[in-house]
Amino acid sequence: PHFVPICKAVVSTQSTGGRIGIGVGVAMVALISVIVVIAVATKGGEAEYNKEPWLNIRLPDNIRADKYRMQLNLDWEKWNYTGVQEVTMNVTANTKFFIIHSSGLTLGKTSLFDITNNASLAILRTFTDAEEDAKLKHDFYIVESEKVVGEGQYKMTIDFAGTVQTDKLVGMYRSGYTREGGSEIYQVSTDFEPVDARTAFPCFDEPAQKAKWETTISVTFPDEINVTEYSIVSNMPLKDGGEKKSGSTITASFQESVAMSTYLVCFAVSDFVSTTGVYKRDDDTEVNLGVLTRREQDFQDSAAYALKVTQDILKEYEKFYKVRYPLPKLDQIALPDFNSGAMENWGLITYRESSLLYNSKTSSKNEKQRVCAVIAHEVAHQWFGNIVTMAWWNDLWLNEGFASFVEYYGIDAAEKDWGILNFFYDDEMVTAMNADSSPSSHPISVSVESPDELSGLFDTISYRKGSSINYMMLNFMGEDAFASGLETYFERYKWGNTAMVDLFDAMQSANTNSKINITEIMLTWTLQMGFPYVDVVLQPSKDGSKTTIKLTQSRFLKGDQLPDDVSDFGYKWHIPFTYLKEGSADSYSNVTWLTPEKDETLIEEEGDLDWIKGNGNGNFYYITNYEKPVWQELSKKLSAGSIQAPTDKSSLIYDAFSLAEIGKLDYGTALDLTRYGINETEYTVLSRILNNVLSAGNTIQGDKDAMQKFWSYVASMLKPRIAEVGWTGNASESITMPKLRDMVIRNYCRAVANKTDPVVVEALEKFNKFADDPSKDNKAEIADVFVSITRTAIIYDNETDTNWHKMWDLLQNSEWEADQKNYMAALARSTNTTLLEWMVERSFDDNVRGDTWRYLYYVHVYGRQYDLSWKLLKKHWDKYAKKYNTSSFTMGYLTGMPGVFETTDMLNTVKEFFDSKSDNIGTGLKASKEALTEIQSNIKWRSKNADAVKTWFANL
Repeated sequence: PHFVPICKAVVSTQSTGGRIGIGVGVAMVALISVIVVIAVATKGGEAEYNKEPWLNIRLPDNIRADKYRMQLNLDWEKWNYTGVQEVTMNVTANTKFFIIHSSGLTLGKTSLFDITNNASLAILRTFTDAEEDAKLKHDFYIVESEKVVGEGQYKMTIDFAGTVQTDKLVGMYRSGYTREGGSEIYQVSTDFEPVDARTAFPCFDEPAQKAKWETTISVTFPDEINVTEYSIVSNMPLKDGGEKKSGSTITASFQESVAMSTYLVCFAVSDFVSTTGVYKRDDDTEVNLGVLTRREQDFQDSAAYALKVTQDILKEYEKFYKVRYPLPKLDQIALPDFNSGAMENWGLITYRESSLLYNSKTSSKNEKQRVCAVIAHEVAHQWFGNIVTMAWWNDLWLNEGFASFVEYYGIDAAEKDWGILNFFYDDEMVTAMNADSSPSSHPISVSVESPDELSGLFDTISYRKGSSINYMMLNFMGEDAFASGLETYFERYKWGNTAMVDLFDAMQSANTNSKINITEIMLTWTLQMGFPYVDVVLQPSKDGSKTTIKLTQSRFLKGDQLPDDVSDFGYKWHIPFTYLKEGSADSYSNVTWLTPEKDETLIEEEGDLDWIKGNGNGNFYYITNYEKPVWQELSKKLSAGSIQAPTDKSSLIYDAFSLAEIGKLDYGTALDLTRYGINETEYTVLSRILNNVLSAGNTIQGDKDAMQKFWSYVASMLKPRIAEVGWTGNASESITMPKLRDMVIRNYCRAVANKTDPVVVEALEKFNKFADDPSKDNKAEIADVFVSITRTAIIYDNETDTNWHKMWDLLQNSEWEADQKNYMAALARSTNTTLLEWMVERSFDDNVRGDTWRYLYYVHVYGRQYDLSWKLLKKHWDKYAKKYNTSSFTMGYLTGMPGVFETTDMLNTVKEFFDSKSDNIGTGLKASKEALTEIQSNIKWRSKNADAVKTWFANL
């Protein structure tokens, strides 16, 4: 999908869980030891088999699914279904137990058949792991045969029944929308990653259990529904004559799929229409494309952009991966209700509407960029994740980190003039480091012991840090060597499963630098959490002819190290160090490697250097620190324009504020770097400056005089850009200009604190014109500044909250999800806490637009009403938990909210509350622990730094 205690990673693909320590050799020993155990068990004869295999969270590895044949019969009125699952299995070692996953299903008649010997097998009993031991929660359904069976092919058939989820967006669930005219229209679709396939049908629900699927789905509708408007889609095309409509029933039979993991199985039943196209290769082979949307013309028209960029992205990825997209079709469906941004189901990618649909007239360029990015991410998964899949969830980052990295190349192919790689540092690396600097972070590769823990891995570390270290690997290997390593990886493991060392080994085979070992380097970045900062000391020779650059590394950590926080590497990394220097600010040095074994690394340079800027172009995942005179010199170089690359400027600003946060640099020096921002015109850099300045200002809200100076500083920084960006753009401007326009206007209006300021006046006039007539033409005029206008309207609302009530009505009448989220974010900025509380209370009503959880979360994030959001989270905890505690994306957002608090009393209060909810916190557990760690860090930060920030702004 698209979208925070260290332990060793499970590298073995075997269920016995061989573990890896520091070196590759340890991993190999673990793998070999597993193979030996299996060999002995197989050789020993029929009497030898695992007598309690359900005690392990992992399925036994001696049974592998080969093919499923599933018949599913859905009742559209009762929202339940029955089915028959027939799975062919290959058994490689003696067993009596056939174990399959099932959760929340009613299982009926079960049979076993020995295909090899053409004989039925007698079943001694069927039971679940929980029936054997109430403490177990492995979701196992165990079929025990009367006798031990040996190697061969077997078939298990299970009758099952289940219920469509109507109050959660996981598994097989119902979503809906209101069609023009007022009728409520429902859809049924699936979302199975990571472990919800088992809630829809019995299956071997692990990523390494790849099997083919042949599926038939039958749906019976109530008489009042027009069956001719409905259709069923799945991963594969229909068989010839595969869809039949008879009376009130539709039956669809699909072609056999390629071998795939269960979490990628998908089907959807809807009244949607498909906008179709074709991706045609140079050899005239084709992939049929479809974008499924609601029937209204606006939605159909908004599918065109997705269809266009998908063709460009497929072409780029076939070149990038050197492997063809293997299926005959690729459908993408825009669902009114969806848990995450999207899900990469093979051949049928599911999206929330705002992640797939772009209206060329009324959508903003920001929305266009998001749509392109999400499509590029999900299509990237069709290779990295689907063709080659991680063996177990501890290496989720192989899927998500690689897709998050490769999506930039997909976007670049579809929109060549965007310069999208300029966004990588801020969007990926900064986001990752912000999360990874916490004492409660985790390694990229981490063992997992329960379904809730599996869901909790879908976080910033897996996505953004995974993306960042892949980008880092590309930059120190070089593009050609990296591409060669990737080609080797797919040649070796196509259609199979891998662990991270398989990727690194493939990259090492293409490595052209004999002085480094890719696996040795990358394990220091994947098996320990966090990242380093590099201290730079410039030591000139006595005669000034040379400068020695001394480099040392330390762990970067916000807050105190936790008692159980240990690393086999001692929190040392293999670090690729590059730099700019005076006189060659347009080129970077070669890579110098810092290693865990060396306390310091020395580089000799000609001449007397006053400064260098480390981590050239922000290509690598670390922070650089300097002595104060060098920082001061770097500040001068920023002002003089001597440092030119946007990412060098952004990374310098980010490094300074990050180091100030942990006390390695005084805040005055960090804030001084932002003074030149009044002359900065590059979006990514000004965004980084503004982000850090606003974060600093957020820490001094209790000091009225300092806050007044703070807002004045922000307004004065942005005012020169107002005239340059204007209110409207043109078709030829780059993607950065509309983004810059919205950022500048939105933050200037907030900072100037003057209702008569001409910019504020114009924003309010534009809002009122639109609110009085929310037509498409009026929306088109303000599409790229829509966020600025709506938020300014609430910030400068009158005493009777007129704009707020207008916007609430606009929200409730909006069918466009992207607009709904913008309205919700603006409404949350009201200072009327009574209105905000009323809004959150109303969010639980079925007829209220927008995701329920967003109302509360936006009050917290955009309204900064921390006490209110905490109060309402506690008040409505049971409602949120019931709806979202199996959704890591959502429950984690909510349980992470208290991390803003900064007093010991609140630390104790939050801890006590979360402890009391341990039985239904679900996938929010990890984020709740991180919130407690963040509160502790905030307490420490305030005691050390708050006065320095206040003083700097007060002295302006």
